[in-house]
Amino acid sequence: MQTRHLLTALDEAMAGNGSTVLLAGEAGIGKSRLAREIAGHAREQGVIAVTGRAVAGAVRAPFRPFAEALTSAVRQVGLPDTADLDPFRPGLACLVPQLRVGSEGQSDSSLVFIGEAVLRLLRVLSRSGRCLLILEDLHWADVETLSLLEYLADNFRTEPVLCIGTFRPDEGTEVADLAAKLESRGSADVLALCRLEREAIAGMALACLNADALPPAVQSFVAERADGVPFLVEEILAGLLEGGVLAEREGRWETSGVLAASVPATFADAVGRRLSTVDADSRQVIQAAAVLGRRFDWPLLAAMTGLPEDMVLAALRYGADLQLISVGDHGFQFRHALTQEAVLAGLLPSELVVLAGHALSAVRDAHPGLPGTWCTLAADLAERANDRGQAGALLLEAGRRDLAVGALASAEDALIRARGLAGQTSSATAIEVEEALTEVFATSGQVERAIETARRLLARIGAPSSAERSADLHLRIARAAIAGGRWVDAESSLDIARAIPGADRARIDACAATVAEGQRNADQAERLALAALEATERDGPPEVACEALEVIGRVARQRDLEEAQRAFARAESIAAAHDLPHWRLRALYELGTNDMLQTESVERLAQARELSEAQGALSLTATLDLLLAVGLNKQVRPDEALEAARRSARAARRYRLVSLPMALIMQANAHAIRGERDEMEACIEEATMLAPRDRDVVGGAWGYCRATLALLDEDRELAWQHMSTGADVLLASPAAFAPPFLGLWPLLGAALGRDAASAAARVRRVHGSRRRVVAGLLGYTDAILAGRDGRAADADAAFAAGDQQLGPLVAWYRHYGRRSAAEAALADGWGEPVSWLREAAPYFDAREDDKIALACRGLLRQAGVAVPRNRAGDGEVPDRLRALGVTGREADVLRLVAQGLANREIAGQLVLSPRTVEKHVASLLLKTGLRRRAQLTGYLAELED
Repeated sequence: MQTRHLLTALDEAMAGNGSTVLLAGEAGIGKSRLAREIAGHAREQGVIAVTGRAVAGAVRAPFRPFAEALTSAVRQVGLPDTADLDPFRPGLACLVPQLRVGSEGQSDSSLVFIGEAVLRLLRVLSRSGRCLLILEDLHWADVETLSLLEYLADNFRTEPVLCIGTFRPDEGTEVADLAAKLESRGSADVLALCRLEREAIAGMALACLNADALPPAVQSFVAERADGVPFLVEEILAGLLEGGVLAEREGRWETSGVLAASVPATFADAVGRRLSTVDADSRQVIQAAAVLGRRFDWPLLAAMTGLPEDMVLAALRYGADLQLISVGDHGFQFRHALTQEAVLAGLLPSELVVLAGHALSAVRDAHPGLPGTWCTLAADLAERANDRGQAGALLLEAGRRDLAVGALASAEDALIRARGLAGQTSSATAIEVEEALTEVFATSGQVERAIETARRLLARIGAPSSAERSADLHLRIARAAIAGGRWVDAESSLDIARAIPGADRARIDACAATVAEGQRNADQAERLALAALEATERDGPPEVACEALEVIGRVARQRDLEEAQRAFARAESIAAAHDLPHWRLRALYELGTNDMLQTESVERLAQARELSEAQGALSLTATLDLLLAVGLNKQVRPDEALEAARRSARAARRYRLVSLPMALIMQANAHAIRGERDEMEACIEEATMLAPRDRDVVGGAWGYCRATLALLDEDRELAWQHMSTGADVLLASPAAFAPPFLGLWPLLGAALGRDAASAAARVRRVHGSRRRVVAGLLGYTDAILAGRDGRAADADAAFAAGDQQLGPLVAWYRHYGRRSAAEAALADGWGEPVSWLREAAPYFDAREDDKIALACRGLLRQAGVAVPRNRAGDGEVPDRLRALGVTGREADVLRLVAQGLANREIAGQLVLSPRTVEKHVASLLLKTGLRRRAQLTGYLAELED
C-alpha cells in the first residue's frame, strides 16, 4: 500500500503537482528500503533522485541532509552555469560549497531565501525539470533542517518535486510534531510503516536469499526472532549464513545444527559475532570507522590505523561481505545506525580513547581549519579522547560559526555543551563561552537566560578585573532586558554601567534613550538620544549615532512624520558610510514603517526583512514579519498576512519574544478577513492569555478581529459594538496606535445614527487622523454628519478630502467608506451615491465579500437603477456541473485549473485570494468525487467531448 501511495505521489509530482511524504517507523522497519525502491523507479523515468541524511551526534550540523543531497546532485550533473541561480548563490553556498561566489560576502541564512534557492537549484540540476528528494533519519535532524523542510513542504505543491523523508517517531519528538503539523494542514502525507505479518516475513526471507523455498523451521525461527522488523529479518538470515547453520546445497537451502546456537539473541550480539570472525587489522579498521560515525571518510582510516590503503579497502570489503558496511555511489557507511553503535559498544573505554585521538589527528591533518561539519566531528572526537579542553574550544568555534550565520539553535546546542566541558572556571575559553551564550540568548530573545548568564559571568570575572568588560556585560544585560520589555531591569544595569569608571557614556545614553522610549517617556528619550548623538559627533562610534537617531526618529514620528523621516534617513546614511549592515538594516526597518504610515506600502519593509534574514537578525526579522502582517491585513491581503504573522509567531515562540501576542492578533485578523471564526477565536484566546493587560492586544482583539468578522457578515450593529469596545481600550492609552478600525468606528456610528462626532473627536485627540486610512474614514464620517445637517456643500468637500487619503493599496477601505457614505447620501440628497455603489458592488463581488456586495446592490435598487450581475460565469456552467451544485465561480476556477495554472495565477486572473482558489478547488474535488487536482483536467476534457 505504501509503495502504491508513493508511486502515485511520484506520478503526480512529475505532472507538476509536487508533494511531501514522510515515512515513519522504528529502526529497521524498511523506510530506507522503500525510499530506495521509489528512487530506482524514478531514475528509470529519467528523474534525478538525490539523498541526504541527518546523523546522530550531540551537536547537529545545520542543514546537513539538504547539503548532502544537493552536493550529490551537483556531483551527478555538474556545476550549474545559469544566470537564474546567480541571485541565490550566496544563500546556496552554505549548502553546496562549490557554488560559493568568491570569498567576499556572507552566506544568506534566510529560511525563505534558502528555500527558494533550493527549489531553483533542483529545477536547474534536473534536466527533465523533475526531481525526487530523499531526506533520511530526520529524527536526528537539526532545527534549521526541519524548519527548511517545513517551508519546502508548504511550497512543493506547484513544483515537479516529490520529497520523501524518513524518521523514527520514538527518537525525534521535533520531527514527529512537524509531521503531524504538516499532515494536519495538507502539506505532507505521513505513512506509518508497521511490523510485518508472518506471511510477509516469509516472503521477505525468500527474496533476501533469492530462494523458492526455505525449511519450515527457518521460516518459523526468523518470524519469531525478527518480531516483524525487516532489518532484523536480514540480520538473522546473515547470522544463520555466517554460522554455517543455513547453507545452499545443490540448489536447496538446508540447515545443520541447532538454529538458536548460531543466531544472535540481540542485534549487538549479531554485530559482535561478525566482528569476532575478522582478523585483527580488519577489526581495527571497522572499529576506527565506527569512531568517525555512520558515514565515514574512508581515507582517514589509513592515518588512524597506520595500515596502507589497500589493506583498509580490503577490510571494508570484508565488512561489506559481513553486511556490517554498505557501499554506495557516495562511499562507505554502516548498514544501519545500530550497527555503528554496536561496534562502538564492543570497544573497551581505553580503546575508544586511543582511536578517538588518532581520528582527531587524522581529521585535523586532512581538513585544515576544520571547515563546516568537520569542526563538530572534531569536537566529538576530542571529547571521546578525554581532551575536554580541546573539545570545549572546538565547540566554542562551532557555536560562533553557527551564530554568525543565524543558526541560533545549533549555536546554543554547541555552546551549552562547550559550557559543560569548560566547567565553572575562569579560563579564557570558559569566559568566552559564557559571552557567546549571552549573545545567543539575547539575540534569540531568551531574556531570562541572557541576563542570568551575563550576571553569572560578572560574578566570575569580578568587576575590578576588567572595567571595560564589566561595563560591556552590564550593557548586554540592559539590551537583553529591553528585548523582553523589562525596563526596570534595563535601567538598573545601565545605572551600574554608568558608575563604572571609564564607561562609554554615549553608549549608555543611547541605550537609556531606548529604555525611556519603551517607558513612553518621550521627552527623556529625546534628551538622552540627543546627548548621545552630540557626543558621537565629536569622536564617538558611528553605531551609537545610529542608535540615537533611531530613538529620535521614533519619538518624532508621534508628532511629525517628515522629521522622523529625516532622522531615519540620516541613520541609514551613517550606517552605509561606515559599513554597519546591522544598523543600516534597522534604519531601513524604520523607513519602511514610515512608508506604511504615509502610503500604506510594505515594499521597503519586505526588503528590510530579506536583508534581516540574510544577516541573521532573527528577532528583528520577527518584528518585520509582524509589521508586514499589519500592513498586509490593512491592504486586505489575508493569505500573505497570515503567512507573515505565522512566521513572526514561530520566531517569537522559539526565541521567547514579547511580540508573540500581537503576532497572534494579526493571525486572528487575517482569519477574520478569511471568514474563519474558530481559528480567529483560538488565536485571540492565546494572545489574551499571554497578555491580558496589553491594551493593543485586548483592543485589537475586539476592534481588529471580531469587528472585522461582523463587518463582513454585514452585521454593522455588532461590528460597531465590537469597535466601541476596542476603541475604549486603545484610546485609554496616551500613546495608542491608530489601526484602521478607529476610523471605521465613527463611520459606522454616523451610518447607524450614534454619537459619531464625539467618537471622531476622541480619535483625533490621539493623533489618529495622521494615519491615512483613519484620516480618510474620518473624512467620510464628517461628510455623513454634514449631509445629515443639510450642509450638502460641506458634505461634498469632506467626502472629497477623505477620498483623497485612500489610495489603491487600501481600496477595500475606500470602497467600504463609499458604501457607507452612499447610504447616507441617498437619504439626505448629496454626493454621487449611485456612482460610488456601481464601483463598490463589483469590487466586493470580485473579493467574494458577498454580503457587502449584496448590500450595495440593495442600495442601488432603492435608488431605482439597474443592478449589475453579481458574478462572472454564473450563466456558463455546463449542465452536468450545475447538476452537481458547481457554482459559476467554481466553473471559472475549473477552467483555469485545466489550463495548468497554479492557485496564485488563478487568483490573479479572477481577482481572488489564493486561499479562496484553494477552497474552490477543494469544493470541486468534493462535488465531482475526484481525489487529486490533476484529475480535474481530464474531467473537464470529458465534459467538453
